[in-house]
Amino acid sequence: MNKFHQASINYYIYVIINKIMEYDWFKVNFLGGFLNLDLAVKKGLNQRQYSLSEPSVTARVLHHWYQTGIISDRRTDGKGWSKFSFTELVWIKLIIRLREFGLSLDKIKIAKGDVSKYAAQDAGSIFPLLDFYLLYARSYKHSVNLRIFEDGHLLIGREAELQNVQPHQLNGNDFLTLSLNQVVKEVIRKVSATHLLDPREEVQAQLQSAFSSDAFQRKTVLFEGRNQRVNPTFLMN
Repeated sequence: MNKFHQASINYYIYVIINKIMEYDWFKVNFLGGFLNLDLAVKKGLNQRQYSLSEPSVTARVLHHWYQTGIISDRRTDGKGWSKFSFTELVWIKLIIRLREFGLSLDKIKIAKGDVSKYAAQDAGSIFPLLDFYLLYARSYKHSVNLRIFEDGHLLIGREAELQNVQPHQLNGNDFLTLSLNQVVKEVIRKVSATHLLDPREEVQAQLQSAFSSDAFQRKTVLFEGRNQRVNPTFLMN
């Protein structure tokens, strides 16, 4: 690997992990990077290996949630024991919190639509936004929050992003705030997912490997209304 190529890889990682280019932080890091990367740690988040152990979520409640569509029934023919990925457990914990605050299932389904917005572009994940932000929160210990509005719509992001939300996006609605960091900590303790206590080094190593891939260099993303190839020029603009 030549020095220029190594410098480019280092720059990509620098963009991912630092608060630069604030205006386009999400577009660059999520749309231009994470959503297009084939990371083992992302696959791990989406591996269905955990049983659900929430006292308030009985088999009857779970079946009802399947029927309403606020969680996806991925069992074969809808039969057998349910297994969930780590990210799905985080989503279920969020559902429980939202129900405690009195949000209806219809409104929670709207919130699910927002948090699963990019699922069609990532075949390996049903909640790419949650994957991205929970890994970011665990790796760099920055606060990530969710704002849930009266109509059920949801925003997720770092505090800097949420503070910059334009008034027209709020529509004058009140909202409640949940800490993704706290929810993820609770799920880690419950399932003993110790590998997520501090995944920063692993995430950085996988980023470096992924960014050096020729396949990544050929990726295109929809950015500012047109398809653009992911490359140093894209990431630096």
